[in-house]
Amino acid sequence: MEFTDYALIWWNQLQKERARYENPLVNTWKEMKILMRRRLVPSHFHRDLHNKLQRLTQGSKSVDEYH
Repeated sequence: MEFTDYALIWWNQLQKERARYENPLVNTWKEMKILMRRRLVPSHFHRDLHNKLQRLTQGSKSVDEYH
């Protein structure tokens, strides 16, 4: 897998800035995921997803009622 478009530009810039300020480069999957989520996932994403789950229905019943 590889980055494309905006994600690739962001990633290259991030690594250049880290090298310029002599910070360690990102070299683990875990660290990369944290940085990507911070930059590319809107802050309201998880809240909106949770709200969608709460409004989810099966027929005329809520998920809790159906379960």
